[in-house]
Amino acid sequence: MALWRGSACAGFLALAVGCVFLLEPELPGSALRSLWSSLRLGPAPAPPGPLSPEGRLAAAWDALIVQPARRWRRVAVGVNACVDVVLSGVKLLQALGLSPGNGSDHAVLHSRNDLQEAFVHFMEKGAAAERFFSDKETFHDIAQTASEFPGAQHYVGGNAALIGQKFATNSDLKVFPAVTSLGLNEQELLFLSQSASGPHASLSSWNGVPDVGVVSDILFWILKEHGRSTSRASDLTRIHFHTLVYHILATVDGHWANQLAAVAAGARVAGTQACATQTIEASRVSLQAPGEFMTSRSEAGSRVTLNPDKPVVEWHREGISFYFTPVLVCKDPIRTVGLGDAISAEGLFYSEVHSHY
Repeated sequence: MALWRGSACAGFLALAVGCVFLLEPELPGSALRSLWSSLRLGPAPAPPGPLSPEGRLAAAWDALIVQPARRWRRVAVGVNACVDVVLSGVKLLQALGLSPGNGSDHAVLHSRNDLQEAFVHFMEKGAAAERFFSDKETFHDIAQTASEFPGAQHYVGGNAALIGQKFATNSDLKVFPAVTSLGLNEQELLFLSQSASGPHASLSSWNGVPDVGVVSDILFWILKEHGRSTSRASDLTRIHFHTLVYHILATVDGHWANQLAAVAAGARVAGTQACATQTIEASRVSLQAPGEFMTSRSEAGSRVTLNPDKPVVEWHREGISFYFTPVLVCKDPIRTVGLGDAISAEGLFYSEVHSHY
């Protein structure tokens, strides 16, 4: 009985605190926290703000992101453009007469049912995906339905067009065949390793957040086996990897500078563009990166513990430098189309290339 009375008392007091908050929303937070603590239910969660992990991380980014000593004068961007149609995937499937069902990946989409299965498969994993649609007429019908859907938004699309837009106000545009830097996501990274029998190629897909050590191994392999060296004609010396909750910049030593600022800038723009804000608003973003990770899975890597006050982690491996930073993920994203291209462009904009290029 005594236990029941104590529980009831706590319940009534909790209800009272709720009523006070509703009736007096301007009551100081310290007073509400004091009432909460009196329930003996533990401390009240701290409201998002400058002292939250998100706020601390954003402030640390602002201190790290500095302009490169040498600014870009000209930027070469390939010719590629399209129109992106943005709308709810669920509503599009409903407009196409498709009902929810089992998810299944398809390397090539041949029908509407293939589209539905692939959509469910990748939604369950929380991952982005790109697939080729083989049936021209069916694809045209789907694209038209999407384009004419009420509320659908149309944007300039295509990697080169979006990156070109980002640089257009700061550089002249030229077309040029040498590739010195790549920007890619987790699907593209795994595809590269699978297609050329690279490390961890046996993975069929990522299971949730891509493992940092696995990503690091593949980036190292690309630059070590296919990047620039004295015995190889390749110009590739930099890769900017981005996934939802973190980014990694990998560079061949001696070719790039200001990469701490570059990776932080790329991650910052992911949060601001997705939330459609000018700066990071701590209450609208969430820190979801792994709290601990290994820097390699194929050799004896180091274990890293994430610190929001020092958000960029740097490590080195046989002449290649790695720069890791978490992303502050927008809780209620407004626009994600073209986000990968904005990330790559922002990272390049803050990068400094050495004069031998």
